Amino acid sequence: MPVLDSEGPGSMRIRVTSLGFSPIDMNDLDEVYLVLWVVILTGAFTAWLLSASKWWSIAAIVLGTVLGLRLLQMVADPPIMMWDGQTADGMPTGGMEVAYPAAGFAFWVLGSLLFFAAGVCGLVAAAQQDHYRRERIKRCMSKRHGPAA
Repeated sequence: MPVLDSEGPGSMRIRVTSLGFSPIDMNDLDEVYLVLWVVILTGAFTAWLLSASKWWSIAAIVLGTVLGLRLLQMVADPPIMMWDGQTADGMPTGGMEVAYPAAGFAFWVLGSLLFFAAGVCGLVAAAQQDHYRRERIKRCMSKRHGPAA
């Protein structure tokens, strides 16, 4: 599903997916997008496999922020294709295609927000666990132990 799309005619169309410019041709895959996918899948797998810790929560917040910043960069500096030429009778032709956000853009925004929210929820849960642990230790320490009790 395209993240950015110029919706231009045929071969002049600019289409950017979450794997790069051309997901069908493996030679055109963008390494940055592949690294992002590996990080996303690793984060999701480790949260599912292991108990999500403070470090995972911080990593999820960082990942959500990085994904959001990448989206912002894609919108601020979209891919552009310009061309010029002549028809058979010598009339100059030219044009420009600019890729604008497409349907996949909303999914990417949602995914980055969900990673950020998962990280915040993980930090809140970890803080609550620490609070309950401290309270339990205080209760245990306040009880009198031994023969004088």
